[in-house]
Amino acid sequence: MKTTYLCAECLLRQACEACDKAFESWEERYETVDWVINKLQNSFSDAVPEMLATEIHQMVKSASSTDPYRVLKEETNSIFRALADEVKPELTTLKEKVLASVLANAVDAAVPLTVDAESIGYFNEPLSEGLKQGFAIDEFEKFENSLRDAKTILYLTDNCGEIALDAIVIEALAEMGKTIVISPKEEPILNDATVDDVEELGLGQYGAIIPHAKDTIGLTLDNMAAGFLDVWENSDLIIAKGIGYYQTLFGVRENIAFLLKAICHPIARSLNVKKGDNIILF
Repeated sequence: MKTTYLCAECLLRQACEACDKAFESWEERYETVDWVINKLQNSFSDAVPEMLATEIHQMVKSASSTDPYRVLKEETNSIFRALADEVKPELTTLKEKVLASVLANAVDAAVPLTVDAESIGYFNEPLSEGLKQGFAIDEFEKFENSLRDAKTILYLTDNCGEIALDAIVIEALAEMGKTIVISPKEEPILNDATVDDVEELGLGQYGAIIPHAKDTIGLTLDNMAAGFLDVWENSDLIIAKGIGYYQTLFGVRENIAFLLKAICHPIARSLNVKKGDNIILF
């Protein structure tokens, strides 16, 4: 997926927000945002949005020697772990569990985001409504048919917080006797889950935890972590959470289930759905 004009505003906003978190000095913020503007001027038209975002966030992290989203990740993991315990009894079918994990895909720092103990209602209250709403693109039956025959499943995680709802899906897959590889990032990027985040939530009890990339948004064949290609090629079914994988992996291979919320207008337009719609695309 190539950039649209709206991606420019989004990428620049992300850069400013990351700089606010990473730097105390206005001068450092200015220098970094100036670099981003020059980058967009030279690379915007031919780029994939996720690859530009990767370069921006890697630059901020490198220049500041910090993980700008560490506090946000800790807060969302804590909040959504409690929420997952609360809503889990309501989710009686695999489809409901998958849908709940897609609703949690809204916890993405690539879009304007405020999640704290006071605003937890932003997810909790509309859960019942979200379950009623269902999927705007609903290829769950295709996914379920592929799942029936799959022995090995690769689960590409997305954001912190969201992974607490992913855990409910992963547990259900493990109870079906599937061999599961849970695959987060190796190092921090945006608020994406890392190996440490996934281990801290206890997902290692359901399968091996193997990172798919160092610190990139989405995934391409060129930026896979060492040793991951074998996992990729030998997985019967891949579950890919979030817009990053949709932008970078759609059409790359068969048997990928893309689970995402259309969190921005360009993604919604590419799928011919409304912003905020829930998607399972197979």
